[in-house]
Amino acid sequence: MMIDENLKTVIDDYLGEVQKGINLFKSKIGDTPPLVAWRNKDIPQKGKLSDDVKYEFHGIGCVLIFPEYEVDFDFGPDNRSDGFDLWRLNLYVSNRAKKYPYFQDEKKLKKEFENAIEASAIAQLDHPYSNLYFYA
Repeated sequence: MMIDENLKTVIDDYLGEVQKGINLFKSKIGDTPPLVAWRNKDIPQKGKLSDDVKYEFHGIGCVLIFPEYEVDFDFGPDNRSDGFDLWRLNLYVSNRAKKYPYFQDEKKLKKEFENAIEASAIAQLDHPYSNLYFYA
């Protein structure tokens, strides 16, 4: 299973940022999945997770708002938070040109993403409500 190192770095960093947000939610609301807590009106649609991290739920996802950038993610089946797609990764790198100069050309990211799919390094779940990709 081959995946371009630059793409792997972006995916790992992106998922790490999502996990930071999930951990902040857990410190606030315990083990209730954040999306469930919002839908049950246990937490508001938008708010603060810490002094420097805000959040805003939308549809089946959430935007984490850090001081320098934002991370938009969707929850997958069974409240998974380890999914990603090309659109969200592109949004993530486009706001961080200094950290990810290789992918400032959107076509490079798309090509490496497609190569990773072809190499079976990442794959979509066979699920009717999710278009997210996960590490295979």
